[in-house]
Amino acid sequence: MSRISVQNVSKQFGSREIFKDLSFDIEENEFVALVGPSGSGKSTILNMIGLLDTVDSGKILINGKVLPKVNSQSAVHYRRNVINYLFQSNALISTSSVKDNLMLAMTFSNFSRQEKEQRIKETLEFVGLQNRLNSKINELSGGEQQRIAIVRAILKPGDIVLADEPTGSLDPEMSQKAFDLIRTLRDQFSKTILVVTHNMEQARQCDRIISLESVLVN
Repeated sequence: MSRISVQNVSKQFGSREIFKDLSFDIEENEFVALVGPSGSGKSTILNMIGLLDTVDSGKILINGKVLPKVNSQSAVHYRRNVINYLFQSNALISTSSVKDNLMLAMTFSNFSRQEKEQRIKETLEFVGLQNRLNSKINELSGGEQQRIAIVRAILKPGDIVLADEPTGSLDPEMSQKAFDLIRTLRDQFSKTILVVTHNMEQARQCDRIISLESVLVN
């Protein structure tokens, strides 16, 4: 059974059809790149899998179960406990500390406060940012902020990671370092990853590439 199954999904914005009858599967612990021209619907697909947007027709399954409606209570459960997001903008609270951001990510986990603090400490050591625990997010470099976002994906409940151009705002060297760290989410933390990228060099480092070019509707 596939971890993620997109079955005959179509999406339209106004009179513009983005894609029609799109289907693909992603297996457990796969690291898959989603590529395609601008306007082909890459981010839209992530948003639909992540229950931030709706499908017009077709269905998306997680572990063999059809995703609930976006505004349902079940959708809240999925967002809290099944899905992790990595955005180009990091989506961190810039005026809060690293520790506070990471504690927030574990709000719905079953760990005690002491256990949460220990996990934060260990994971920051893993990415080499143990000295940034009490720093404000806006005091960090772009590369450091992206590493904190990756730490959040490690700590937050949920083993599916949806990454939308997660290294797009970084210089080439930091971009590759961040991408290598994202790969550890699969290699060491058993996450299933779907990453949208325009960087074909990085896409080729994934297990598999799904190209939307062939399904782009002009």
